[in-house]
Amino acid sequence: MAMSRMQLLIGRANTGKTRLIFEQIRERGKERKQILLVPEHVSHQTEVELVRFCGASASRYAEVLSPRLLANRVLALTGGLIDGTLDAGGKLLMMQLALQETASVLKVYARPSRKASFLAELVALCDELQSCAVLPETLGDASQILEGMSGEKLRDLSLIYAAYLAQLHGKNGDRRDLITKLLEKLEQSAYADGADIYLDGFSYFTAQEETLISILLQMGESVTVSLLGECDSDLEIFRQSLRTRDRLIRLSARSSVDCKVEYIDSEKPQNSLGYLEANFFGGHGKWENDCPEVRLHRASGMFSEVEFVASDILRLVREHGCRFRDIAVVARNIDDYAATIENVFERYSIPFYLSRRSDILEKPVISLIAGVLDSIAGGYEYEDMFRWLKTGLAGLSDEECDILENYVILWDIHGSMWVREDDWSANPDGWSEGFSEDQMAALARINILRERVSAPLRRFARGLKEEEGATGKLKVLWRFLEDIGLAAQLSERTDQLEQLGDLQRAGEYSQLWELLCRVMDQFAQTLGDMPIDHEEYDVGTIPVSLDQVQISQITRNERRQTGCLFLIGCNDHVLPAIQTNTGLLNREDRSLLSNHGIELAPSGLDLLDIELQNLYATLAQPKEGLHISWPIADLGGNPLRPSFVVGRIRSLLEQVEVSTEHSDHAYRLSAVVPALEMAGSDRGGSLWEYFA
Repeated sequence: MAMSRMQLLIGRANTGKTRLIFEQIRERGKERKQILLVPEHVSHQTEVELVRFCGASASRYAEVLSPRLLANRVLALTGGLIDGTLDAGGKLLMMQLALQETASVLKVYARPSRKASFLAELVALCDELQSCAVLPETLGDASQILEGMSGEKLRDLSLIYAAYLAQLHGKNGDRRDLITKLLEKLEQSAYADGADIYLDGFSYFTAQEETLISILLQMGESVTVSLLGECDSDLEIFRQSLRTRDRLIRLSARSSVDCKVEYIDSEKPQNSLGYLEANFFGGHGKWENDCPEVRLHRASGMFSEVEFVASDILRLVREHGCRFRDIAVVARNIDDYAATIENVFERYSIPFYLSRRSDILEKPVISLIAGVLDSIAGGYEYEDMFRWLKTGLAGLSDEECDILENYVILWDIHGSMWVREDDWSANPDGWSEGFSEDQMAALARINILRERVSAPLRRFARGLKEEEGATGKLKVLWRFLEDIGLAAQLSERTDQLEQLGDLQRAGEYSQLWELLCRVMDQFAQTLGDMPIDHEEYDVGTIPVSLDQVQISQITRNERRQTGCLFLIGCNDHVLPAIQTNTGLLNREDRSLLSNHGIELAPSGLDLLDIELQNLYATLAQPKEGLHISWPIADLGGNPLRPSFVVGRIRSLLEQVEVSTEHSDHAYRLSAVVPALEMAGSDRGGSLWEYFA
């Protein structure tokens, strides 16, 4: 029988869709190239699982790529990587140029804000329009049909959008997004010719991604797509998937290729976890048997909740033979929990990988640069100076910084006293008739430290005055960073973090110098002689150890089965998350555009469907244990309610119990550090007597 050119695998969670794809890759790999496309945040784990399933030789015939990585491979072959693409800050600068160019003809945005937040909203809208394959002309045509403020707003946005695209593809090269370039160059590259292509783990596809699938249909031997759903289901969690199914069927028809839809049946639930997967959405019965796999916990606050989770993880590892890699911790608001998790898990000696994007503005390297610039602009005041000196990247150790700070506070040093040529001469011990030898030695050391700071600072300030254009100022900044040895310090910091076992932060620091250089090059090419500003960039990492607890946001969850899963922060105001900000286009604007055939990214109820699908996929992940917890009060002591998830589980599983926090905090005895802290807090107790 001839193989269908497009195959859709549709089934609920845990029905073996990914395994079936792996089996096809292993079988067909004997004949031709295999390409598996997955969302970027799951690419590393999928690659690991593919090698485990197919063996070490899998890399000879198969590769796991995200769409962005596929774009990089294709553009490397066709030469499209020469111009590169813009990061977040570069896009903001391009948008500012587009606004300046169109300001005279705008109506609604005749006096646009230059704040980064407004520019970011414009960039986000333009990115959305590009991903949905909406042209400026299409938006402009729609604005002529609509009346009133909506029509005028769309007219302005179409002009800004057109100017923005022109800036991206202007005299400084082609800086458009990778996917747009990929669609233009893919056929020319022949990268996917004759290959079997698989797409797994996607909730839905944008118009750009559907165009990519259409091109792959023409190039490849076959295209297989897995979707989360079931045949003719009316459940909201599968609504987007079934719409995607229908669009892909129409796409294959337009491409004149066969499309085979295969529905994979679910097995009968064997325990309470299986029953939850099958009945959490849409079911009406009750699981009357024991449910040891599901646990609910009500915590007094966020910190004690995370401590309880850490203690439970150690119990699973010690008493039940679990590996850390078989455990996942997820939350809808993981950013709120990140600092607490890092603190608690380190105290409990639990290896973990926190899957999130960290803002480069949170890193000392940007505090260093911003602090230096503020110091020069603000007249070398105490707060600005020590903001960058205390980053640990200014060439001073913590001890040296403390010595310098004590002297500065003692003698109220500020302003030009930092950068004058003469040495400081006041006594480091305060007012005195004379100097002892120790005081003279201390003053000499202080002046050496001060000169290490002031010499590069003077050169930097002088260079900024002499240079007028942005490119020249960036060269001055570059020389300052070389003077203080920033690259070497970042490398040393990376090595220190690796030695301490903090591999994730080490991975982040290892990227900062390269990222900073790329930002400066990008700004120089974009701004020319315009003033410089710094904006937001993200630093991401991949897991750097195999045996560690995986921690992620529900939306970045890998949707792979795991041994035990902890769902934390299960509160009413958090899960599900309700979208309130739709950007520059409100719901009415989006509805009007939809009525005129312009489909944008999911919003409103469609976004809620995706939110619930993410929740469903999370609850279906664990094979051995599901642990759900929530705090009853926030950090300010305000009461919090549990999410509907808790009530729904209690209605389905009659025998599930809710544990509460005991006043003795016995869970803290599971690790050395919290146990010692607990013992030390008991004044007059055995620990106090031992050290008395």
